[in-house]
Amino acid sequence: AKGLHFQYADGTWYRPFGTTIYALVHQEKQLVDTTMESLRNAPFNKVRFCVFPKHYDFNNNEPEYFPFEKAEGKWDIHRPCFAYWEALEERIRQLDAMGIQGDLILFHPYDRWGFAKFSREESLVYLDYLLRRLSAFPNLWWSMANEYDLMRNYTVQDWEEMTRFVAEQDIYHHLLSNHNCFQYWDFSQPEITHCCIQDVNVDEVPELQRKYQKPVVF
Repeated sequence: AKGLHFQYADGTWYRPFGTTIYALVHQEKQLVDTTMESLRNAPFNKVRFCVFPKHYDFNNNEPEYFPFEKAEGKWDIHRPCFAYWEALEERIRQLDAMGIQGDLILFHPYDRWGFAKFSREESLVYLDYLLRRLSAFPNLWWSMANEYDLMRNYTVQDWEEMTRFVAEQDIYHHLLSNHNCFQYWDFSQPEITHCCIQDVNVDEVPELQRKYQKPVVF
């Protein structure tokens, strides 16, 4: 972030024009390959996608791999599924080669597998692994959640603590924000680098810029 806008390290201005492919890494390989090829010819320079699989319209399949292994029918957050993380990294590298920023969604409520019900302690173990594994990628942003306010398992205090944890543990200081359904996140939190907003009221941009003195992405 540079003032109210975004800038690459070499000084070139970055103007985000993005799309969402939430379950990008949770589909069969052929479909993901086709999707990546379509991105190569598309105008987008930013893609929002999820770490955890998403249960929603058009995303009802069972992924081949999950971020963690299971033990006795429960996710074992101390046993990452390496095949999953390697596949995720491959897609991040492909996006980087195309000049596309990956706005990686760390949590979301559209879940039938139990990832949205992690405790705060389990969530911090997960985030610790994710940050150690992915922080060196230059083309990532961290989105704490997609529609954080629909995740009843976490309080505002939980989100604040997890946001601080991400900011403190990421030695490369990637862009960091949180995304709403109804209630905008408090973007004055010092760790937050920009306003990430889901709404139709784009006429609010000047007011939000004045209020937070940070870039605004709708």
